[in-house]
Parts: sequence; structure tokens; C-alpha cells
Amino acid sequence: MRILLLRYTAAISLCLASMFATAQSTRATEPGAVLSRTTQFLKELSQSSPTTVPDAVLNRTQCVVLIPAGTRRRRAGTASCRETSDQWNAPILVTFKGRADPRRSADILIFLVSDAAVKSLRSGSLQVASSTKPAPLAPKQAIINEHELGNIFTYQYAGHKLSSSRIQGVVRQQKDTEQARSDKVLGDGNKKITRQYLSALTSFFNTIIPTGIVIHHTAVLPDEGAPPRNKKEVDKYHATKGFEITCSGHVYHVAYHYLILANGRIQKGRPERCEGAHAKNYNSYLGISVIGDFDSRDNPMGEKGPTQPNPKQMAALARLSHHLMLRYHIPVSRVVRHNDIAVTRCPGDRFPFAALLRRLKTPGLKRSSRAQ
Repeated sequence: MRILLLRYTAAISLCLASMFATAQSTRATEPGAVLSRTTQFLKELSQSSPTTVPDAVLNRTQCVVLIPAGTRRRRAGTASCRETSDQWNAPILVTFKGRADPRRSADILIFLVSDAAVKSLRSGSLQVASSTKPAPLAPKQAIINEHELGNIFTYQYAGHKLSSSRIQGVVRQQKDTEQARSDKVLGDGNKKITRQYLSALTSFFNTIIPTGIVIHHTAVLPDEGAPPRNKKEVDKYHATKGFEITCSGHVYHVAYHYLILANGRIQKGRPERCEGAHAKNYNSYLGISVIGDFDSRDNPMGEKGPTQPNPKQMAALARLSHHLMLRYHIPVSRVVRHNDIAVTRCPGDRFPFAALLRRLKTPGLKRSSRAQ
């Protein structure tokens, strides 16, 4: 009798354990739970990872698939595609089944760059093949050429570190009935989670690890007779140009990361970890704009303000640049003028760039600069 009782107790325990595991597994694949986990690792990626996806890949990504870490062979995740350059459509639930990194604790990120890859995802089944070429990572691979961009880039995130990952498998959209149920769940009870997800996704795609510095001048704003005097005036103008960006949950308009005023004061623009809007293909570089118009063609006689930056501005620019170089391990070779990387006259032919470079190579240059 005692043996039978022990067997009965053991059977009940196994049954309860199985029911608990099933419940846990079900909760882990519920739409709200999947979306919450995806949102969380996007936030962690934006805030704490020492590496990130290069700006060129992020800007060309049409859709992204995010698979949270898990122990199941068929893992649930989300997929979203762009509506505009800075807006994403509502997430759909997908599953990934295949071979990935042995560490089940790794989150998977799949970036779809080509039209063919997007078409496959939208058809309901995306084949992800192991690539022979590792996906690029910033800051080491800061600038990516067009011919280096493929169809799909795959990464993994584990231990607060993003790395390239070679995976094989299939991403499938949920069946119509399952998707309809998921849409209802997300729509009825998780509107807040969906908003948080979209905000985290947008912020992630607008987050950079600075890889260089681009020097600008503000020149003269349209319909104005003189250069802007401060960040407020630049911000107002850039808002009309559509330079708006959502980053770390906030909206910014000013395209630069720093402005140097006529009195040498440094004003912060958008945060350093937020993508700039000042130099096409080089917006992972920090943009520093010096107030003034230093182009001899546009401002030959100084009628639009000083023809050269004054000593206070140059001293502030040198200190700030050196401080940023130390913080982000930026070599002097990646401190450039806007006209070095684009067809423009900015920051003007009267800007003393050679003198700035000599100053940046001076060992005794102060290592800090106060930005206000």
C-alpha cells in the first residue's frame, strides 16, 4: 500500500510539473510576453552594448525580425517593416526554427535589406541561410560600401554584447487564425506594450556608436541676413527640414550633436549616441557645427558675419574634438570636414582645418571641455 501511495504521489508530482512547464511555455509564447521581451532587449541594445549594427545597414534595412532567447526549438518572435524612414508598422508574430548559436540564451536579430528577402517574409516563409561572411559591426566597421551590402544580416545578443551570428533556419508568419488571435490580443490588452515596442525599435535604429567627427559651419539660414545665434534658431530651422529623430524616447530636430557659439560656448544638440542628420552616409560621425559663414564665395566681405571662426571658437572646437576622440577612440584620420565626404563647400574655404588638425595632435591639449 505504501509503495502504491508513493507511486501515486510521484505520478501526481510529474503531472503537476508537466502542467506547470506547459503553462510557463504557453505564457512565454503569448503575444504580450513575446513583445515585452523583444522590447526589453531592444532597450538594452540601445543603452549598454559596446557594439552596434553599422549605420549603413540600419538605414537600408526594410524589415527586421527579432527572436527573443528561449529553450524551445521553435522560438516565437516579432517582425516589423518600415512605413517611412523613421516609422515602423505594427509588429506581427513569427516563429524561427533552425540552427543558431548553441547558447540558447542569445537573442537573434535578422535584418532584411533586399526586396527579395522582404518578399519572402511577406509570403509567409523566409529562408535564412548561414552566411560565409560575418555581418559587420560598429565601431570597427564604421562605413559600409554599397557592394558590401547583401540580402540578410544576422546577429545575436547575449551577455550585453552584440555579435555577428551565422544561423540557418526558417522564419514563418503565424497562420491566419493564429495571427488574427494575436492581433486581437495585442489590440485589446497590449496597446501600451505595442507603443513601447515601436518606440524602442525606432530608438534602436536611431542609435549609434560614434565613429568619427564631421566639422560644419552653420552658414546663413534662408530668409535671414546672418548666421543663427544659438541652438534654438538652428533647431527651429531643422524642424522645417524634416530632420526629426526619435532616440531614447525623446524627439530631436537639430541635426548636429554640438554647436559652438560665437563666444566659444558649446551647446549640445542631439545626444552623442543618437544618429545625426548632417552628412549622408556619415551620420554615425558626430556633427559639430561652428556658428558662422566661412565661405569666401558666399560671404566675401563679411556682410553675413565673421569670415573666419574666432580664437575662442577654435579653442573650444579643439578641446571638444579631443575629448570626443578620447571617449570613442576616434583617430585623427576620422576627423573630417563636411566637404571631405560630400559635394558641398561647408565649412568654407576660410575655415582653418589644417591648424585644427595640428592642434589635435598636440599632446598637451586639455582632455575635457564643458558643454552647456
